[in-house]
Amino acid sequence: MLRLLAVALVALVLPAAASAASPTVDYGPISHQGLSSAGPASTALKLTVQIGMIANQSGLQTAVKNASNPASSSYGKYPSLSTLSSTYGASSSKRSAVANAFKRYGVTAKADVTDLRMSATISIGNAQKLFGTSWTQYRSGTAGQFVVLPTHTPKLPSGIAGNVDTIAGLRLTVSQSASSSSAHGPVVAPTRPVAHQAQAPVLGGTPTRTGTPATGCLAGQYPLQAAGTAGLMPNQILAAYGIAPLQASGLLGQGARLAIVGEAPTPASDVNSYRSCFGADGTPLAIHGAGSIQPILESSLDAMVASAVAPQLANFDLWVTPLDESSDDGDVLGFLNMLAAPLQATTSGHALPDVVSVSYGECESTVAPYTASRTIVERELSAMAALGITVAVAAGDTGSSACARGVPANQLTSAEKQVQASWPATSPWVLAVGGTNLTLNASNAITSSGTWNDALYPAPYTNATAAGGGGQSTLNARPWWQTGTASKRRVPDVAAFGDPAPGYPIICSSGVQKCGPGTQSVAFVGGTSAATPLVAGMVALWNQQARAQGLPRPGFVAPLLYLLAQRSPGAFLDITQGTNALFGGSCCTAGSGYDMASGLGSPRADQIAGLLATR
Repeated sequence: MLRLLAVALVALVLPAAASAASPTVDYGPISHQGLSSAGPASTALKLTVQIGMIANQSGLQTAVKNASNPASSSYGKYPSLSTLSSTYGASSSKRSAVANAFKRYGVTAKADVTDLRMSATISIGNAQKLFGTSWTQYRSGTAGQFVVLPTHTPKLPSGIAGNVDTIAGLRLTVSQSASSSSAHGPVVAPTRPVAHQAQAPVLGGTPTRTGTPATGCLAGQYPLQAAGTAGLMPNQILAAYGIAPLQASGLLGQGARLAIVGEAPTPASDVNSYRSCFGADGTPLAIHGAGSIQPILESSLDAMVASAVAPQLANFDLWVTPLDESSDDGDVLGFLNMLAAPLQATTSGHALPDVVSVSYGECESTVAPYTASRTIVERELSAMAALGITVAVAAGDTGSSACARGVPANQLTSAEKQVQASWPATSPWVLAVGGTNLTLNASNAITSSGTWNDALYPAPYTNATAAGGGGQSTLNARPWWQTGTASKRRVPDVAAFGDPAPGYPIICSSGVQKCGPGTQSVAFVGGTSAATPLVAGMVALWNQQARAQGLPRPGFVAPLLYLLAQRSPGAFLDITQGTNALFGGSCCTAGSGYDMASGLGSPRADQIAGLLATR
């Protein structure tokens, strides 16, 4: 998981302007109570505004339920994008009215492809005229950093009033020095040594290699890594999760479409080398929007794991959208643009994906104040689910304490150690993926598997802040498809191998951030950012299987998986060992059936594929 940094401001009531704003519009945290003024904001500063339109949101949510509920007569009947926008999106009159309100100030406001939102980039000078209030620069409490906020509650002009219910992006964080987006480091625990003695299992998992690896090109090009004890090879993962039998039957992803969204690219040459090394040649990875952004190990991990599961996809895409760590809302709106990239690409002729792999997130308490931004992202996710797209989201890499992500163990505060789940994994419109450990036998079948928690491993494999994410949401209610009696959403939904001890082998070149020296090298990494593309690849194969057999399209698969877990529990490896608690407490311990350490357990890809006809 990547940590989205945010300036935590509490959303309080602003002093009212002369004309009261509509009480139904959510602006997010635009309060300046308790902040000291540093003078008027520069009118040249730019705001990127996302506008949530009044649309048929309830109808859209009903459409998701009808198409994804296996008991429904409409199961698998997902609308086209054009049907979705015309049926559930804002009307053309509403969109025109909002566009015209901005046009008066020379600003173009554009609707997205779903017609659920519009966006515009506007100077503060024009924003002051449009919204009837000045903007002021306030001291944030951090040296050299200021927060630019509306001085009074915005007044909605004609054309916007009555047509929108959410406006995000009216606040801005600025620094005295230049600030730019930077690539995040890998979201996995540190690379493990390759030459230690084999270890005994601990709570289901073994921190060194087990089973029988097919090391591919490593034996000739990287003999130390091939002969070492780090890393489970692709052949082992495919066998362990029942993917190998599907591939042997001809299911390699043909006709299915998988997209990865990330903030930076991976070198295509590294992905090609990995695939050639392990016999996963097939559909080339198409990278969009990379520009001059430095590649990161995260994107390499996503692409390589997915390509091993479904090498012959009809479309295999990596959509790159940079994130800005200094953004005023923790770049939730940057994540929105990242998430929306595969949908917006349909305007250029790209087909919609069947599944999207997302390895980003932030603890819920950080994003909680940013209600407007989150609402717009949640609506985007609901639209994707309504289109039959499974968005698989990593549940986090710091166990049940999502706020501990990226903080050294000796610097963690008590607040960061508290039980927190990771968003957007807690969205009701996604499939949240947790992490497990593994022990394999000589046939690469799973001997045992537990909750990933490296704090419980012996040295040198101990990592006090590395465990599979999980917990209960404080933001989202339990969706209709999730079993149990809890009132809130619980994550993960499923889990798969994510333990960086022993990890996955990744080939990376020196130009990749955090990669080793030399033209190319091998790293062994993990995290729920590895488990997520693994599960996303399974979803692609299930979609291919359904098409081949003339069955309803699985689409948004979370409801189906919960139903299958009830009817055919053997289709999942039930994880009953371990806990993802890193700092004490009872959340979250693995047990029989669903739990917040491992969800329903690990999907057995071949068994689920065989059950598609029995829903």
